[in-house]
Amino acid sequence: MLAWTTPARPQAAADSSGLRPARLALLGGTGLTIHYLGFKYFDRAWYQGQKLDHIRWIRDWGGDTYLNMDKGGHFMSGMFMAQTLTEAYGWGGVSPRLAALAGTLTSWALLLQVEMRDAYFDQWGFSIPDFTANTIGATVPLIHTLWPASRTFRFKFSYFPSALYLDRNQRETEHRPFTKHIIDDYEGMAVWMAVSVNRFLRGQAEELWPDFLGVALGYGATGLWGSNEKSKGNRIKKYDLPDGRPELLLALDWDPRFLPGEGRVWRYFVEQLNWLHLPAPALRIYPERRFYLLF
Repeated sequence: MLAWTTPARPQAAADSSGLRPARLALLGGTGLTIHYLGFKYFDRAWYQGQKLDHIRWIRDWGGDTYLNMDKGGHFMSGMFMAQTLTEAYGWGGVSPRLAALAGTLTSWALLLQVEMRDAYFDQWGFSIPDFTANTIGATVPLIHTLWPASRTFRFKFSYFPSALYLDRNQRETEHRPFTKHIIDDYEGMAVWMAVSVNRFLRGQAEELWPDFLGVALGYGATGLWGSNEKSKGNRIKKYDLPDGRPELLLALDWDPRFLPGEGRVWRYFVEQLNWLHLPAPALRIYPERRFYLLF
């Protein structure tokens, strides 16, 4: 059995040979273009409600709508964006620590811009819990860079379409709970904290435990009532339906970075694949115990 070694990150993210102005200019131009097109799209598709002349503050800490699964999405989005930008700055020749700081700040600023856009629409509003989740997520890559030992704990995402989404057309016709858009299918999503077990083992146990195998604690939700419906609490006015319930899961976790193969493109691919919690045996701890051969 191989001794534990942290798989190498893409070379571009760790390149400290000096700034590369041409690459930085390309990154800047690409980023500004994506930013412009993205906001143009959301202006047409999203921001069509009543605009306010003041900030509408939302303090939805209780998770009445999605049991805070949407906050998990904000956390993962902030982290993924910050990590991607960190690697982009590294590709441009920025030193690892400065790239991580710049990636975190850029991600945080972009997500703040979205929240401020939401803040002045009566349909949305500035969600303080969403902003908090954005901030924590965007900070994780910086923590991983400053304290490499923290990479023992990684965060991942999994998704399998729920009946709310798969049967949406029939459910809508029958006036039953449904989810119209896949991005709102929170019942099919789970957020995981994966732990590299080998970092805690010594001696023969470390030799016997496979390097690629870890464990993960997952959070999901069951019993949700569809898009933008309150899934718990007395304000739902659907007293015939029970409250949605959180799910806690314990699972094995595969680390694809230990897959064999060389080449920059392949190594970058398996690094990105590690954002996903791949199907693995799992035990649902709450609400009822249930074993899954693959979750």
